[in-house]
Amino acid sequence: MMRWLSIMLFWPFALFAQDQAATRIVTGQEVQQAIIERLASVGEIAAPNVMAEKQFYACDAPLEVEQAFNGWRSVTVRCPSPVEWSIALRAQVQGALPQVPKVTEGQVTQAVFLRRPLRSGDRIQLDDLEIRPIDPLSVNNVYITIEDVVGRVLSQSLTPRVPVSPRHLQRDWAINADDIVTLQIVNGGIEIESPGIALEPGQIGDNIRLRNLSSGSEVIGRISQERKVQVISKMAP
Repeated sequence: MMRWLSIMLFWPFALFAQDQAATRIVTGQEVQQAIIERLASVGEIAAPNVMAEKQFYACDAPLEVEQAFNGWRSVTVRCPSPVEWSIALRAQVQGALPQVPKVTEGQVTQAVFLRRPLRSGDRIQLDDLEIRPIDPLSVNNVYITIEDVVGRVLSQSLTPRVPVSPRHLQRDWAINADDIVTLQIVNGGIEIESPGIALEPGQIGDNIRLRNLSSGSEVIGRISQERKVQVISKMAP
């Protein structure tokens, strides 16, 4: 009788422990991988700029990735359970460059505005943005498409009274300074991979300075994809 009682008491705790084990804190690395795999399924190559060590929210289901607008340049990453949440990010599709429209005097159009004030360093979410009509402007360019702004980081504080323009946003790098990356080194026809740290930011195709964490030497490399750099040469001592 005591044996059956022990089993009955243990069973709910076993189920609870199993549920707890299935729930994890989603990291930037998991978000990156989910975006890359989802875009690969539709024939696109993505290089999302998300810090691998960044922690998001609890999730006990596979992440869902869908386009935020009518293209894959911006995506929504969603977790349906245990509490539904979603984040909007730029997928950094290779070859896709944001088109910033020119606005000249005498031209009346629409532009992207914030719905609420944000501070320098804030990442802009979809709910922060709206399209509003504007009168002729004296500025050179503004954004007219929300997908070009969502997920970007402000380089200065901004109020809803001013349309968003490129000068308000930080550069959207594929690799940032101090990012940990994989160095691809070709030596005698053999490719070797080694951990490295970026000493400066860059876009895909840019040459940047890095430090090889295995040897300590400083090298020049070309960014080939998200967090992967092909070493071109060593820096002179």
